[in-house]
Amino acid sequence: MPGKNPPPGAGVDNIQSRVPTADDMVVISQPLLKTATRLAVSLKNNVAAKWALGGDAGETMMGVNVTSDHLEILTTKEGCEEICNVLKDYVTRAPAMAEKKLTRDADVEGKIYPVYVKSHYAELTLDGVKVEVYGDEQIKIGEWDWGDALDFTPDYTYLSGGKLPLVPLTLKSELDLGLGWLDRVALITDAILAKHHDH
Repeated sequence: MPGKNPPPGAGVDNIQSRVPTADDMVVISQPLLKTATRLAVSLKNNVAAKWALGGDAGETMMGVNVTSDHLEILTTKEGCEEICNVLKDYVTRAPAMAEKKLTRDADVEGKIYPVYVKSHYAELTLDGVKVEVYGDEQIKIGEWDWGDALDFTPDYTYLSGGKLPLVPLTLKSELDLGLGWLDRVALITDAILAKHHDH
């Protein structure tokens, strides 16, 4: 029947060809979007270092079905300092080396390990929104060695204030796969497929 979605299991291509439902729509909250736009405008010509919006909010902006209540910026150590200088009136935690254990453990070949991140870290609050800034972030699983500082070529999304750099989904997918977070990998894969389908 025209206008009806095909029944589940009617063919492999249905995943990509069905009409998205309201449940499939990924929306970032208005306060986060407003603050992300403000960051894009404020940092555009004032920060020489590479930086990009990451975390759950960055993924949401690229169509991944996750929610977030704050923003995360990935940059270099110098970028962390530059961002805090540009937005010095909003810094709530000055840049310094910091290490923290993530709330979710890694699942590597059926074994569970704690996950740690360390970076040149700072926090800001803009318009009531918390912004975490990670410079030269490194990840460690259990007692293994620290990984290299994360490096990437940003993707971009266009907002009313100009273009906003985003941590690429391919990097996020690789990291999540390495941590054994297969549910997150599946969500990212869905978003990538949907994006290709739209083009």
